[in-house]
Amino acid sequence: MRRHSRIARKLGALSAAAMLASLLLVTAASAASTSTDGGKVYFDSNKQYLYNNAWGKSSVSGWSQSVYYNSSTNLGWVWNWPTTTGGVKGYPSIVSGWHWTDGYTAGSGFPTRIWDNKNINTSVTYNFDSNTTGVYNMTYDLWLHDTKDAKSNSRPTDEIMVWLHNTNAGALGTYIETVSIGGSSWKVYKGYVDDGTGGGWNVFSYLRTANTNSIDLNLKSFVDHAVYSKKWISNAKYISSVEFGAEISSGSGQVNLSRWNLSVQ
Repeated sequence: MRRHSRIARKLGALSAAAMLASLLLVTAASAASTSTDGGKVYFDSNKQYLYNNAWGKSSVSGWSQSVYYNSSTNLGWVWNWPTTTGGVKGYPSIVSGWHWTDGYTAGSGFPTRIWDNKNINTSVTYNFDSNTTGVYNMTYDLWLHDTKDAKSNSRPTDEIMVWLHNTNAGALGTYIETVSIGGSSWKVYKGYVDDGTGGGWNVFSYLRTANTNSIDLNLKSFVDHAVYSKKWISNAKYISSVEFGAEISSGSGQVNLSRWNLSVQ
């Protein structure tokens, strides 16, 4: 199920015309939103943007999804996916660095080579609307490439996911072990995405054993586990980007972030 989500996310993201038509530039003091599939709301001096990824729309009627930025302590997304079918329908998220639709966001600190040993510090606090229902998660998504010059059509070699919250969703691949990272316990899964074109990439998922809506992490710790502890990834590769968002399979709701930070140092 999650295997198909990666393929569909990629194919949906490659609609460049839709991306350009819905581009929004904002300053830190302004407010903006978009309900257009592929719409973007830039913030943090354009180092990051909210991305309204609704790639699963073709399989659902009557859906809606939007992202909004009011301030650095008031941003998030709203959705309604009226379906009982499986599979992820959307991934409204924050993007820093590379994405399937673009090059790198300037000044984000990405790409960074693993052996350069830079910290990727992040802090987040979020809350769900009380009426939020369905199947969804809240997860970081780290994309890795063999090159520091990844293009919009550059297939990644690896993907590392860090799940903070899980409501009835399942991870791709096989359970490997439970580890302690950053003061929390995580279930580790290892899988592979076949993109349907004769290639694909590895997916390593870290699911927090207890849901949380507030955390401070160094995402480098998860990369180090995959690279140095498990020997799954070469340290010569590049971390191209970090996303943070909700993979949504069904239901409706809203997530508001009252604290968000991501820095590469």
